[in-house]
Amino acid sequence: MRKRLPFIILYAAVAIILGAASAWPVTDVAGLAHALANALFLFAGLAAFLVLLPQRFSLPVQIFIAMVAGIAVGWVLTPWDPPLVTDYLGVFGQLFVLLLKLVITPLIFVSIVCGVAGIGDVRKLGSLGAKTIGFYLMTTAAAVLIGLTCVNVVQPGAGRAHLRDQVQEDRQTQERTNLGVMLRDEALPRLIQNPIMAGQDVIAVIFFALLFGAALASIGPPAEAAIATFRGLDRALITIILWIMALAPIGVFALMAGAISELGLQYVYTLAKYCFTVFLGLGLHFCLLCLVIVPVLGRVSPMRFLRGMLPAFEVAFSTSSSSATIPVTMECASKRVGADEDICSFMLPIGATINMDGTALYVSVASLFVAQVYGVDLSIQQQLMVFLTAVMVSIGTAGIPGASIGLMAIILSSVGLPPEGVGIVIGVDRILDMTRTVVNITGDSVGTVVISRSEGRMTDPASSAAS
Repeated sequence: MRKRLPFIILYAAVAIILGAASAWPVTDVAGLAHALANALFLFAGLAAFLVLLPQRFSLPVQIFIAMVAGIAVGWVLTPWDPPLVTDYLGVFGQLFVLLLKLVITPLIFVSIVCGVAGIGDVRKLGSLGAKTIGFYLMTTAAAVLIGLTCVNVVQPGAGRAHLRDQVQEDRQTQERTNLGVMLRDEALPRLIQNPIMAGQDVIAVIFFALLFGAALASIGPPAEAAIATFRGLDRALITIILWIMALAPIGVFALMAGAISELGLQYVYTLAKYCFTVFLGLGLHFCLLCLVIVPVLGRVSPMRFLRGMLPAFEVAFSTSSSSATIPVTMECASKRVGADEDICSFMLPIGATINMDGTALYVSVASLFVAQVYGVDLSIQQQLMVFLTAVMVSIGTAGIPGASIGLMAIILSSVGLPPEGVGIVIGVDRILDMTRTVVNITGDSVGTVVISRSEGRMTDPASSAAS
């Protein structure tokens, strides 16, 4: 309790300041009661999501509770005090999004450099390296195309532009300049911004990272110290992401409450439609990998593959981390499915870094969904930019829970949409993260089967066990 006392005092101070500002000017007893009620509400929210829930529930459960609570608060409190929900509570949602944007571009650069350098000199890898990279790029591109097709057919965000227009009109009519608005829209964006790569075109960053990583790989032993440094930076940036994810429950709570306040309860139906679209795309790509590529290119029974990979699927779904699943994936792909052990040891760690089929599909669907909600009709050229950006940024996605949230801000920026649009989908991200991680490791594992077969090194686990 003593360790948490300074934080509780800090939360109380923040709640009192924002609560008083939300009811300012306080001129009578009713105004004082209003300020106290708002301060107590804000303090209860901070204490619940930053102190109480982390002691009792895992992060996925915390985020689910935050999503449901945000829907309830946005629906109940908006008629009573709209600025409290959108402006003052919105400070915490804006803080969470800005912190994610703070590290995502450096993380992409460092992760791509590490991933490409870890492959080794492409000129010396021979057919195995060429087949690995070619297969991973092919399946990632197919995943993005499936995602774009699904979101264009289902149109989950269509028909919500009028709600956004109404929100903008309300904000212009009210012309609120309270403390919450100033913190949310002016102070925090100025304070929390990337001092290293601010304003850089992400495509240029990715291109340079690919070249730089390839150059380090081609140098050989003299570049080992530099590669080790980048791997240390990669771990440091991932650690920062994990710290930021501790704020995910309060961030999701605030963003969901604000979305319901501005867009109404109809938005829940829109989110359900969006989730269906993502699940549809992931399901189609999963079927392509397991029911088409495995039997046709890998010449392995889909039932044998699915049965063999089931333990890895369970770990991937529960952890939402393709990196944490690598040991189980290796065991399943080699011992239970029959892929060559050396090929698994080579391909799976690389795949966990540069091959993110589910993530690439997800961010492409999410980006077009946000565009539909904002009433922006993306042209073929803009959707091609989404395709290219999704394929490239998926190479630099860390294999940890929630790492793809910041990628959406980059893709949105590439087609002229506000990065804050990630707040529209962030409430259900964790649910979708668990599913897309399964697709991520499936793409990696299918690659080991296909390449093992092409190299003539595929085995039958049943016959090996019998002997």
